[in-house]
Amino acid sequence: MGSLFSPMALACDKAVSNDRIAKVVAKGDVARPTRVSDGFAIEVTEKYWSAADAKQKQELAADVACSVGSNTISFTKDRSVLQTFRDGKAQ
Repeated sequence: MGSLFSPMALACDKAVSNDRIAKVVAKGDVARPTRVSDGFAIEVTEKYWSAADAKQKQELAADVACSVGSNTISFTKDRSVLQTFRDGKAQ
C-alpha cells in the first residue's frame, strides 16, 4: 500500500481537527493555516509560542495536517519559521 494509507491518515478525523483548529484560532493567537512552498504554515503570536508546550504544538500540527491533507506543517512568526513538523515529527 502506498503513502495514501499512512497511519496518520487512518486516524485522521477532519471534522474534529477543524473544530480544534477553529477553537485555537478564535483565541486570536493562531491564524488559519496558509499554503506555502513546502506544505502549510501556521502564523502564531509570541504569546502562543511561549505558552504552548511541545505536545500542544505537535497536536496542533497534526490537526492542521489532517485538515489540509499535507504532511509538512510549519509554525511561523512574522514569516520566520519557528518549527516544522513532517509526518507528525518535529524537525
